[in-house]
Amino acid sequence: MADDPLQQIAALLAPMVKKRLWVVLSTAKVPSAAMEPHAAEHLRYMAGLEEKGQLWASGPFIVPGVTVGDGLTIFNVPDKADVDRLMEDEPLTKLGMRTYEVRKWELREGRISIGLLCSQSKFTLV
Repeated sequence: MADDPLQQIAALLAPMVKKRLWVVLSTAKVPSAAMEPHAAEHLRYMAGLEEKGQLWASGPFIVPGVTVGDGLTIFNVPDKADVDRLMEDEPLTKLGMRTYEVRKWELREGRISIGLLCSQSKFTLV
């Protein structure tokens, strides 16, 4: 590799996926107990986005004793306006129980392994 740090960086970045996505950090504004009655609606909404291919990954930050709280969502949509529209329609945000912050993100490194046992319709994520 060349001695120039910028050339080294460019060479290392060249083969990477560089998939552009949107990361959303959701912050609870009310206690978990206040959100729990609306959690099923939230989960149905998110599953619908997943089915449409707009949701790449989503889930809560794990806090003992908290069923519904802060979370992280990664959207696979073209523009921030799309993210804002989807988040404004998200039930907990719509009810004012959560706020959110959006950041553009680029997937470069990582490994996603899926094991599929076809005869039993079982899978594992590693």
